[in-house]
Amino acid sequence: MTIQDSTSSLPLVSNSMKAGGPQKNKPKVWIWVAVALTVAAAGAYYFFFGQSKGDSDWKKNTVQVKRSAADIKVVATGIIRPEREVKISPKTTGLLKELLVRQGERVKRGQLLARMDDSNLVGQAESAKGAYLAALDNYEKMKAGNRPQEVAASFYQEQKARQGVNNAERNITRLKAQMEATRATLARDEQFALTQAFLANNGAISDQDRINAQTQARVSRSNLLAAESELAQAQMAKSQSETDLSTIKQQNNMMKSGFRKEDIAAAEHNASQVRGNLTQIESLMRDTRILAPFDGIITQKYADAGAIVTPTTSSSTTSATSSSIVALAGRLEMVAQVSEANITKIKVGQDVEITATALPDKIFHGRVTQIAPAAIVTTNVTTFEVHSALLENAEDELLAGMNVSASFKVGHEDNALTVPAVCVVSRKGQAGVFVPDAKGEPQFKEIKAGASLGRTVIVLSGLKEGDLVLKGLNKSQLGAEGYGAGAGGRGGRGPGGGAGGGVSTRGFGR
Repeated sequence: MTIQDSTSSLPLVSNSMKAGGPQKNKPKVWIWVAVALTVAAAGAYYFFFGQSKGDSDWKKNTVQVKRSAADIKVVATGIIRPEREVKISPKTTGLLKELLVRQGERVKRGQLLARMDDSNLVGQAESAKGAYLAALDNYEKMKAGNRPQEVAASFYQEQKARQGVNNAERNITRLKAQMEATRATLARDEQFALTQAFLANNGAISDQDRINAQTQARVSRSNLLAAESELAQAQMAKSQSETDLSTIKQQNNMMKSGFRKEDIAAAEHNASQVRGNLTQIESLMRDTRILAPFDGIITQKYADAGAIVTPTTSSSTTSATSSSIVALAGRLEMVAQVSEANITKIKVGQDVEITATALPDKIFHGRVTQIAPAAIVTTNVTTFEVHSALLENAEDELLAGMNVSASFKVGHEDNALTVPAVCVVSRKGQAGVFVPDAKGEPQFKEIKAGASLGRTVIVLSGLKEGDLVLKGLNKSQLGAEGYGAGAGGRGGRGPGGGAGGGVSTRGFGR
């Protein structure tokens, strides 16, 4: 991180040490000034290096400025989480018939996870299928037209119907004649009965003769009523035969001319309508098979066979209770929070090194897949979410919810001029280093710092290759004299991927 310096300065580089030179008319002042400078230089050297127990040779407290290849990285904090998380539930409330997976089991897209009870749909499906087949058969028959054999058979039926009408007419004629004969017989028998009654009243014949004549008249009347009834039935039969003949003739006419287009269209529409009903029932039956929507792992189990489960719209999959069946999480990814200052350095496809808090000694690898288009502002700190896919079987060891540190490779310098980060300090916001003068005494020298590479800092100007820079600086003494940690470089490393690039303060002191 970058630590801002104070406004104070070291005595060895202060103006008070460089001003006040001896005047010609004050030779004694020269002596005192020389003594003071000697003491100040010795004190300054001890101030920064005197607490070291190593060799007093100042050259052993220097490091040489070098050129080397260097990767420029941005560090940010992040978390491991699934790319997708869903609760698996049926489309309609129902009885869970069978659960086929366990918590922690990995599943493939399309794999059968559970079955819902479908007993109420089986009968509906069979009925709908039968109705559809009948409607389809009728439509195809009308569309294809009648076969010659069917036309011939239909005309044969017409001939039979016409013959039936003719037979009915002949039967009616016969019955009418029979009825007239019966009516004549009745008239004769009734007249005879009257005569016999007159004779019996006058004593000309016996009373039994009268009774016999009246009985015969009643029989003749019954015969007439039966003949009339038979004639009526024959007339009804003829009417039915004529109706049948008319119907068959119409059918024959249709068979000769074929079905009308509108009739065929109506049959097709009916078949489609019945098919729609069958499709709906089949869809309901398919919905009783609960399938995995994507590859993943079963993170929660909420129900067992025999439980009533319902559709759910809850997006949370961390709850231990739910009316769903299971929770499914997809592939893991790393989501890092990158600062506003560094987000422009992150590009899709960049490699990232991941270190988990729980596994500090292992480095996992990933690749940037997505950069959030909108920022997240928390307590006045603006960050952007950067999503990275995990590579090289990192999912086998990393778990959802783990906190991680992400190091994004945002650039590379083939011949960078670098100094150790512990050597860089700042004074009034200006980065610099201490370099030894001819006597080995520390002198502050301003530099323009570039990116921080962790243990080293790129130097853009102020130093050249081979220069010696003092190390072993004491943090507490530097702070007392107004020096802070080195000024941040461009896109350097720091917790959360901050704008720093500053030097870790643990490098000061010995």
